[in-house]
Amino acid sequence: MRPAPLTTAAIVATLAIAGCGTSTHTTASQTQPAQRPSTTPGQQTTPAALERAVREAVTQDHALSVETLWTNQVPAHPLATAGPALAVMRNSVAQRRKQGIRVRTLSERFTVLGVALDPSYSSATVVIRDVQRVAPYKNGKRLGHAINLDERAHLLLRRQGQATRFVVWKVTE
Repeated sequence: MRPAPLTTAAIVATLAIAGCGTSTHTTASQTQPAQRPSTTPGQQTTPAALERAVREAVTQDHALSVETLWTNQVPAHPLATAGPALAVMRNSVAQRRKQGIRVRTLSERFTVLGVALDPSYSSATVVIRDVQRVAPYKNGKRLGHAINLDERAHLLLRRQGQATRFVVWKVTE
């Protein structure tokens, strides 16, 4: 028995499950080498430095998300994603791989709307907006027309020890 063809609604649902707008926001060809912010002994960790580290983690997470949409592969230990956010990403990749679906990002405008550091500096909350145009593929063939998405999400980031480094821990809509 043949599976039913995917409808536009099913494709949009698959993309939502895939977490299209929940990861770093540059295409795989634009991904830059990871820079690891760190503190050296005697260097003071300022709120401005922590906010830069938060923005860097969000950017790296978005780039990973865009790359996983097309490759359906997640690295073993991504630098900027951990915890429940990483589990959701891996689950989405597994579902897309099982269905033979890949998603190519045609264009996007990823914006960090706001960053709020916790007073303890151990976590941060970020609001992002990602306007994308994506095209789903199944078994190497494009499925219908490109889809426009306008996603807004809240990201919870956790600080890694005393270093000036954060990871995206959880994504909520």
